[in-house]
Amino acid sequence: METNTKQPEFSPAMRGAVERLYAVFGSYRAPRDGLDACTYCCMDPKLEAEMLRMPLRQITAHHFYEYNCAAKGPEQPVDEVKYLLPRMMELLASGVDIHHSMELAIQRLGSSDAAQYSAQEREAIDAFALCYFSEILGRHPWLGNEACLGDDAFTVLLMFHYGGIALAPLLELWLRDNCLAATLHYADASYSDFWMRGEFKKAFAKDQLDYCETIKEWLLNPENCRQFANRIMVLDPDVLGENGECRCCYGMTAKEVLGAVFDLTAEHMTASAAALAK
Repeated sequence: METNTKQPEFSPAMRGAVERLYAVFGSYRAPRDGLDACTYCCMDPKLEAEMLRMPLRQITAHHFYEYNCAAKGPEQPVDEVKYLLPRMMELLASGVDIHHSMELAIQRLGSSDAAQYSAQEREAIDAFALCYFSEILGRHPWLGNEACLGDDAFTVLLMFHYGGIALAPLLELWLRDNCLAATLHYADASYSDFWMRGEFKKAFAKDQLDYCETIKEWLLNPENCRQFANRIMVLDPDVLGENGECRCCYGMTAKEVLGAVFDLTAEHMTASAAALAK
Protein backbone atom coordinates (compact mmCIF):
# COMPACT_ATOMS: atom_id res chain seq x y z
CA MET A 1 0.00 0.00 0.00
CA GLU A 2 1.40 3.38 -1.01
CA THR A 3 1.88 5.68 1.98
CA ASN A 4 4.15 8.39 0.60
CA THR A 5 3.29 11.61 2.45
CA LYS A 6 5.72 13.89 0.63
CA GLN A 7 3.89 17.12 -0.16
CA PRO A 8 3.96 18.50 -3.72
CA GLU A 9 5.80 21.73 -4.43
CA PHE A 10 3.03 24.32 -4.43
CA SER A 11 3.24 28.08 -4.73
CA PRO A 12 2.60 29.88 -1.42
CA ALA A 13 -0.85 30.88 -2.68
CA MET A 14 -1.78 27.33 -3.64
CA ARG A 15 -0.44 25.88 -0.41
CA GLY A 16 -2.48 28.47 1.49
CA ALA A 17 -5.66 27.61 -0.45
CA VAL A 18 -5.17 23.88 0.18
CA GLU A 19 -4.42 24.33 3.88
CA ARG A 20 -7.52 26.50 4.21
CA LEU A 21 -9.59 23.57 2.92
CA TYR A 22 -8.01 21.26 5.46
CA ALA A 23 -8.75 23.74 8.24
CA VAL A 24 -12.34 24.46 7.22
CA PHE A 25 -13.29 20.82 6.57
CA GLY A 26 -11.10 19.34 9.30
CA SER A 27 -13.96 18.37 11.63
CA TYR A 28 -15.39 15.78 9.21
CA ARG A 29 -14.49 12.11 9.59
CA ALA A 30 -14.43 9.09 7.30
CA PRO A 31 -17.85 7.46 6.83
CA ARG A 32 -18.49 4.42 9.03
CA ASP A 33 -20.72 2.64 6.54
CA GLY A 34 -18.46 2.64 3.51
CA LEU A 35 -18.07 4.94 0.54
CA ASP A 36 -20.61 5.72 -2.16
CA ALA A 37 -18.73 3.72 -4.78
CA CYS A 38 -19.49 0.39 -6.44
CA THR A 39 -17.13 -2.21 -5.00
CA TYR A 40 -18.80 -5.08 -6.83
CA CYS A 41 -17.33 -4.48 -10.27
CA CYS A 42 -15.80 -0.96 -10.24
CA MET A 43 -13.60 -0.29 -7.21
CA ASP A 44 -11.45 -2.81 -5.37
CA PRO A 45 -12.92 -3.24 -1.86
CA LYS A 46 -9.37 -3.15 -0.49
CA LEU A 47 -8.96 0.40 -1.82
CA GLU A 48 -12.22 1.43 -0.20
CA ALA A 49 -11.08 -0.03 3.14
CA GLU A 50 -7.77 1.81 2.86
CA MET A 51 -9.50 5.12 2.15
CA LEU A 52 -11.61 4.69 5.26
CA ARG A 53 -8.75 3.91 7.63
CA MET A 54 -5.74 5.80 6.23
CA PRO A 55 -4.92 9.32 7.41
CA LEU A 56 -6.56 11.67 4.95
CA ARG A 57 -3.30 13.20 3.71
CA GLN A 58 -1.94 9.73 2.88
CA ILE A 59 -4.75 8.76 0.50
CA THR A 60 -3.19 8.51 -2.94
CA ALA A 61 -4.19 9.62 -6.41
CA HIS A 62 -4.77 5.95 -7.29
CA HIS A 63 -7.36 5.66 -4.52
CA PHE A 64 -9.19 8.75 -5.75
CA TYR A 65 -8.97 7.69 -9.40
CA GLU A 66 -10.71 4.39 -8.65
CA TYR A 67 -13.17 6.05 -6.27
CA ASN A 68 -14.15 8.82 -8.68
CA CYS A 69 -14.47 6.52 -11.69
CA ALA A 70 -16.61 3.97 -9.83
CA ALA A 71 -20.37 3.90 -10.27
CA LYS A 72 -22.07 6.06 -7.64
CA GLY A 73 -25.39 7.51 -6.66
CA PRO A 74 -26.77 10.61 -8.42
CA GLU A 75 -26.79 12.54 -5.14
CA GLN A 76 -23.60 12.32 -3.14
CA PRO A 77 -23.47 12.07 0.67
CA VAL A 78 -22.40 15.52 1.81
CA ASP A 79 -20.33 14.47 4.83
CA GLU A 80 -18.38 11.98 2.73
CA VAL A 81 -17.58 14.62 0.12
CA LYS A 82 -16.63 17.18 2.76
CA TYR A 83 -14.29 14.73 4.50
CA LEU A 84 -12.44 13.80 1.29
CA LEU A 85 -12.54 17.20 -0.40
CA PRO A 86 -9.29 18.72 0.97
CA ARG A 87 -7.17 15.78 -0.14
CA MET A 88 -9.00 15.49 -3.45
CA MET A 89 -8.31 19.16 -4.21
CA GLU A 90 -4.72 18.86 -3.03
CA LEU A 91 -4.10 16.01 -5.44
CA LEU A 92 -5.86 17.92 -8.22
CA ALA A 93 -3.58 20.89 -7.59
CA SER A 94 -0.52 18.66 -7.74
CA GLY A 95 -1.37 17.81 -11.36
CA VAL A 96 -2.08 14.09 -10.97
CA ASP A 97 -5.10 12.32 -12.47
CA ILE A 98 -7.94 11.64 -10.06
CA HIS A 99 -10.42 10.71 -12.82
CA HIS A 100 -10.09 9.37 -16.35
CA SER A 101 -11.51 12.70 -17.59
CA MET A 102 -10.56 15.99 -15.98
CA GLU A 103 -14.00 17.44 -16.66
CA LEU A 104 -15.49 14.99 -14.16
CA ALA A 105 -12.72 15.09 -11.55
CA ILE A 106 -14.77 16.90 -8.89
CA GLN A 107 -18.24 15.91 -10.06
CA ARG A 108 -18.96 14.43 -6.63
CA LEU A 109 -18.78 17.93 -5.15
CA GLY A 110 -21.36 19.24 -7.60
CA SER A 111 -23.59 16.21 -6.97
CA SER A 112 -23.80 16.90 -3.24
CA ASP A 113 -26.42 19.23 -1.74
CA ALA A 114 -25.08 22.79 -2.07
CA ALA A 115 -27.49 24.02 0.61
CA GLN A 116 -25.62 21.97 3.22
CA TYR A 117 -22.37 23.90 2.78
CA SER A 118 -21.77 26.80 5.13
CA ALA A 119 -20.66 30.21 3.87
CA GLN A 120 -17.18 29.52 5.24
CA GLU A 121 -16.97 26.18 3.43
CA ARG A 122 -18.17 27.66 0.16
CA GLU A 123 -15.69 30.54 0.46
CA ALA A 124 -12.82 28.10 0.95
CA ILE A 125 -13.86 26.11 -2.13
CA ASP A 126 -14.23 29.26 -4.24
CA ALA A 127 -10.85 30.55 -3.05
CA PHE A 128 -9.21 27.30 -4.10
CA ALA A 129 -10.89 27.48 -7.52
CA LEU A 130 -9.64 31.04 -8.07
CA CYS A 131 -6.12 30.10 -7.03
CA TYR A 132 -6.08 26.98 -9.19
CA PHE A 133 -7.41 28.79 -12.26
CA SER A 134 -4.94 31.63 -11.74
CA GLU A 135 -2.10 29.13 -11.84
CA ILE A 136 -3.58 27.51 -14.94
CA LEU A 137 -3.57 30.91 -16.66
CA GLY A 138 -0.01 31.64 -15.58
CA ARG A 139 1.55 28.90 -17.70
CA HIS A 140 1.07 27.71 -21.27
CA PRO A 141 2.83 25.05 -23.37
CA TRP A 142 3.55 27.59 -26.13
CA LEU A 143 5.91 29.30 -23.68
CA GLY A 144 7.75 26.05 -23.10
CA ASN A 145 6.09 25.48 -19.72
CA GLU A 146 6.21 21.72 -19.39
CA ALA A 147 4.77 21.68 -15.86
CA CYS A 148 1.34 23.00 -16.86
CA LEU A 149 -1.55 22.06 -14.61
CA GLY A 150 -4.54 20.32 -16.03
CA ASP A 151 -5.86 20.80 -19.53
CA ASP A 152 -6.98 23.76 -21.60
CA ALA A 153 -8.79 26.60 -19.82
CA PHE A 154 -12.30 25.68 -20.97
CA THR A 155 -11.84 22.10 -19.77
CA VAL A 156 -10.82 23.42 -16.36
CA LEU A 157 -13.86 25.70 -16.28
CA LEU A 158 -16.10 22.79 -17.24
CA MET A 159 -14.60 20.78 -14.38
CA PHE A 160 -15.49 23.54 -11.95
CA HIS A 161 -18.97 23.80 -13.45
CA TYR A 162 -19.52 20.09 -12.81
CA GLY A 163 -18.27 20.77 -9.29
CA GLY A 164 -21.01 23.36 -8.74
CA ILE A 165 -18.54 26.27 -8.62
CA ALA A 166 -19.63 29.61 -10.07
CA LEU A 167 -17.83 30.51 -13.31
CA ALA A 168 -18.34 34.29 -13.26
CA PRO A 169 -15.44 35.06 -10.85
CA LEU A 170 -13.14 32.75 -12.82
CA LEU A 171 -14.01 34.37 -16.15
CA GLU A 172 -13.56 37.82 -14.59
CA LEU A 173 -10.14 36.72 -13.35
CA TRP A 174 -9.22 35.65 -16.89
CA LEU A 175 -10.39 38.96 -18.29
CA ARG A 176 -8.28 40.92 -15.78
CA ASP A 177 -5.16 38.76 -16.18
CA ASN A 178 -2.79 40.62 -18.50
CA CYS A 179 -0.01 38.03 -18.41
CA LEU A 180 1.16 36.57 -21.71
CA ALA A 181 0.17 33.00 -20.83
CA ALA A 182 -3.43 34.04 -20.12
CA THR A 183 -3.65 35.61 -23.59
CA LEU A 184 -2.23 32.45 -25.14
CA HIS A 185 -4.80 30.38 -23.26
CA TYR A 186 -7.52 32.59 -24.71
CA ALA A 187 -6.26 32.25 -28.29
CA ASP A 188 -5.61 28.52 -28.04
CA ALA A 189 -8.83 27.50 -26.28
CA SER A 190 -11.21 29.92 -27.96
CA TYR A 191 -10.00 29.03 -31.45
CA SER A 192 -10.25 25.27 -31.02
CA ASP A 193 -13.51 25.27 -29.05
CA PHE A 194 -15.38 28.17 -30.64
CA TRP A 195 -13.98 30.42 -33.35
CA MET A 196 -12.82 27.55 -35.61
CA ARG A 197 -16.41 26.24 -35.89
CA GLY A 198 -18.40 29.37 -35.12
CA GLU A 199 -20.15 27.63 -32.25
CA PHE A 200 -19.06 26.42 -28.84
CA LYS A 201 -18.38 22.71 -28.65
CA LYS A 202 -16.65 20.89 -25.85
CA ALA A 203 -16.41 17.26 -24.79
CA PHE A 204 -18.69 16.49 -21.83
CA ALA A 205 -20.53 19.80 -22.36
CA LYS A 206 -23.27 18.64 -24.73
CA ASP A 207 -25.91 18.47 -21.99
CA GLN A 208 -24.46 21.31 -19.89
CA LEU A 209 -26.48 24.09 -21.49
CA ASP A 210 -25.86 26.65 -18.74
CA TYR A 211 -22.12 26.19 -19.11
CA CYS A 212 -22.21 26.47 -22.90
CA GLU A 213 -24.35 29.60 -22.84
CA THR A 214 -22.17 31.25 -20.18
CA ILE A 215 -18.98 30.62 -22.16
CA LYS A 216 -20.53 31.62 -25.47
CA GLU A 217 -21.84 34.91 -24.05
CA TRP A 218 -18.42 35.63 -22.58
CA LEU A 219 -16.66 34.90 -25.87
CA LEU A 220 -19.09 37.00 -27.91
CA ASN A 221 -19.07 39.98 -25.56
CA PRO A 222 -17.64 42.79 -27.76
CA GLU A 223 -15.72 44.38 -24.89
CA ASN A 224 -14.12 41.05 -24.01
CA CYS A 225 -13.21 40.56 -27.68
CA ARG A 226 -11.68 44.04 -27.75
CA GLN A 227 -9.54 43.43 -24.69
CA PHE A 228 -8.12 40.14 -25.94
CA ALA A 229 -7.68 41.42 -29.51
CA ASN A 230 -5.65 44.33 -28.14
CA ARG A 231 -3.47 41.97 -26.12
CA ILE A 232 -2.86 39.80 -29.18
CA MET A 233 -2.11 42.87 -31.31
CA VAL A 234 0.72 44.05 -29.03
CA LEU A 235 2.07 40.53 -28.48
CA ASP A 236 5.50 39.91 -29.98
CA PRO A 237 5.25 36.46 -31.63
CA ASP A 238 9.03 36.06 -31.37
CA VAL A 239 8.64 35.62 -27.62
CA LEU A 240 7.28 32.15 -28.41
CA GLY A 241 10.56 31.14 -30.05
CA GLU A 242 10.44 27.76 -31.76
CA ASN A 243 7.11 27.02 -30.07
CA GLY A 244 5.50 29.66 -32.27
CA GLU A 245 6.20 27.51 -35.33
CA CYS A 246 5.00 24.26 -33.76
CA ARG A 247 1.76 22.94 -35.17
CA CYS A 248 -1.22 22.48 -32.88
CA CYS A 249 -3.54 19.49 -32.99
CA TYR A 250 -5.74 21.35 -35.51
CA GLY A 251 -2.88 21.80 -37.99
CA MET A 252 -1.96 25.47 -37.45
CA THR A 253 1.09 26.98 -35.85
CA ALA A 254 0.74 28.98 -32.65
CA LYS A 255 1.46 32.18 -34.59
CA GLU A 256 -1.24 31.31 -37.12
CA VAL A 257 -3.76 30.68 -34.34
CA LEU A 258 -2.98 34.06 -32.78
CA GLY A 259 -3.49 35.78 -36.14
CA ALA A 260 -6.73 33.92 -36.82
CA VAL A 261 -8.21 34.74 -33.40
CA PHE A 262 -7.27 38.40 -33.80
CA ASP A 263 -9.02 38.53 -37.19
CA LEU A 264 -12.11 36.67 -35.97
CA THR A 265 -12.55 38.80 -32.85
CA ALA A 266 -12.08 41.96 -34.91
CA GLU A 267 -14.70 40.79 -37.42
CA HIS A 268 -17.12 40.03 -34.60
CA MET A 269 -16.61 43.48 -33.06
CA THR A 270 -17.21 45.13 -36.42
CA ALA A 271 -20.37 43.10 -36.99
CA SER A 272 -21.64 43.87 -33.48
CA ALA A 273 -21.04 47.59 -33.94
CA ALA A 274 -22.85 47.54 -37.30
CA ALA A 275 -25.82 45.72 -35.76
CA LEU A 276 -26.10 48.30 -32.97
CA ALA A 277 -25.93 51.17 -35.50
CA LYS A 278 -29.01 49.92 -37.37
